[in-house]
Formats: sequence, C-alpha cells, structure tokens
Amino acid sequence: MAQLEPLSPELEEQREAYVHLLRAGQLSPYSLPAVASAVEKAVLARAWARTRYLNEAVGSRIYVLSVAGTHPRIKVGVTADVRGRIATHLNEYHCNGHGLVDAWISNSFLDASPIETGMHKLVRISHRTSYRREEYPGADFRSFCEVAAYFDAKLSLTEDQVRLHEREQQNRAQAWEEELRSAERHARSAFQIGEAGSS
Repeated sequence: MAQLEPLSPELEEQREAYVHLLRAGQLSPYSLPAVASAVEKAVLARAWARTRYLNEAVGSRIYVLSVAGTHPRIKVGVTADVRGRIATHLNEYHCNGHGLVDAWISNSFLDASPIETGMHKLVRISHRTSYRREEYPGADFRSFCEVAAYFDAKLSLTEDQVRLHEREQQNRAQAWEEELRSAERHARSAFQIGEAGSS
C-alpha cells in the first residue's frame, strides 16, 4: 500500500487490540496502555522507513494519519516539522480518547502547501470533511495514501535536489557570517574614529 511494508504478525495483533480498545472508548489519557505506545511507534517508524530519509530541515512533507476511536477519521496535513506536528496531534487525540493506528509520510517538497491543497481538492470529490477541513470522518486510509503517493512520486525532491538545497543553505549561512564580520569591523572602525575625534 503506497510502499508501506507490512507490520509483523505480533504488531498487527497489537494494533487490532488497540483499535478495539479505542472504538470501545476505553482509552484513558492519564494512563496510556503499553499497546498504545508500541503501535504508534511502530506505524510511525514504518512511515519514515519508506521515505528518502534525508535532511529533515529541507523543505516540508505531507503526512496522512489514520485515527481510531469513537469518531475515526483520516487526518491530512503538511509541515516542515513532521515529528513535532504529529506529537502535538497525538497529545490532542489521546486527550479525546483517540489514537494513531496508521501513518504515511511523504518525501520532502520545497513547498508542500500547494500539493496539500491539490490533494484536498481531489479527496473532497468523494469524501466529506469535518469542521476542521483537514480531517475526513470514516474515510479509507489506503485511498488517501494512494493519492498522496502519486504526488510524492511526481513532485518530491530527489536526493540530488536535497543536496543542492543543503549547499545553497550553507552558502547563504557563510555569506551571512561574512557580512556580520564585515559589519563588526566597520563598527569597531567607526567607534575608534569617534573616540579619536573626541579626545
């Protein structure tokens, strides 16, 4: 499914147990069961494993989350900080008795926002959104991954493009440091002239 490797039989059993617990509304945000951590870590590790795991500071990524609970949904988003954003979502979901049961993460785009907009337009043809507009109640995770994977294959950065962008960032940083040193030299010279003139 969109290049995601299958989970081990043991993890698949744990995920089914976690989904059952979530659907029954039995998740307590104050005492998360061990199965919650095991499943969420496993599906996120699997999502990262399919990516070209390069510099996370370059560009932004699309992510698709399958959220289970009394109100299951698919969440689609874009961010330059996938780990931080997903951690924020998980805290919110856990507080509302929901949890992550699957995830998909794209490779890097220089700017994933237009890609996300295009993806939402496509999926809204056949799926209704929640009040948050980036969440789709009762939707199929596989379908969303296939749409995201299409954009990913066509438009994400290649390894060479990421390396080029890294070099450009380094060059800009070096140029900025040289400008800063030049400004400091100019300031010292100006202060020395001022002190000499006042003496």
